[in-house]
Amino acid sequence: MKRIISIMVLLVFSQVSFAQSNLFPQLGGQRAGTSSFSFLKIGINARAHGMGGAYTAIGTDASSLFWNPAGAAQMSTQRSISIDQSQWVADFQISSFAGVWQVGGIHHFGISALALYAPPMEVTTEYRPDGTGEYFNYGDMLLGLTYALRMTDRFSFGLTTKLVDEQLADLHMRSVLLDLGTYYRTGYNDLRFAVAFLNFGMPAKPSGVYLNQDSVETHYEAFAPPTTFRLGVANEWLQSDFHELTSTIQLNHPVDNVESITVALEYGLANLLFARGGITPGDEVSPWAFGLGVKWAGFTFDYSYADMTDLSSSEHFTLGWTF
Repeated sequence: MKRIISIMVLLVFSQVSFAQSNLFPQLGGQRAGTSSFSFLKIGINARAHGMGGAYTAIGTDASSLFWNPAGAAQMSTQRSISIDQSQWVADFQISSFAGVWQVGGIHHFGISALALYAPPMEVTTEYRPDGTGEYFNYGDMLLGLTYALRMTDRFSFGLTTKLVDEQLADLHMRSVLLDLGTYYRTGYNDLRFAVAFLNFGMPAKPSGVYLNQDSVETHYEAFAPPTTFRLGVANEWLQSDFHELTSTIQLNHPVDNVESITVALEYGLANLLFARGGITPGDEVSPWAFGLGVKWAGFTFDYSYADMTDLSSSEHFTLGWTF
């Protein structure tokens, strides 16, 4: 009977994912490009990236700090560390670090850091389209502190406070943002629900002034951060010493784009080799992704690849350690 219920739920999830364009009116596209600190929307960690970003109800180690801080309280070890390197579009590179420490069995403290950077870019003008010989830099930075509490054996809560910084040539912008998350295990098989509310904070703007078309000094306009609400459901449909099959479905509701649903699967062989993939129907930027992973003696190595359509592709390499 449980197997029949599982199959029915999986079929419903697949039908919902492919019908998501009917569930959500495509009105959010008109909000595209209206938020600051857009680098916060880039998915971190190869396992999460390989599942199309459907990670809110999956991550239970240091990697969860970038997706759902409550997941940090679900880890089964005392410590967890994750280091990620990404080859992003247009020669951009992303480096990140996350670490979680368990204290007293129920308290979990985490630290996370991220840097997005690119080689110096040459200045071009209307009269010098091939370059002026001058160069400018662009870069983003994040530093976060997390506290997660395992309130019961089924429910946990997490909070991250993070400092974000962005610099483009002489323009500089900085703000403090919050992430909130919950994680709940239902007790039926390994079915769990998770909710994350990310990048909550005040609108931000670059410091200084500029001259408008009337040569009047004007302050820059402030824009809200890319606040995102995510609801994820995950379950192990097959779990044995040799085989493991996990599925997850996630609702994504960003303030600056259309709503979407992501569906992902992960298969594990002997708790050693892993293959995963995720799709987001209707996503014109990154509709699908896949990844591979190896786990051995507390270490994990994951690789992921995502199709970025007109922007080519992106890849992630992640090294994790739990102990």
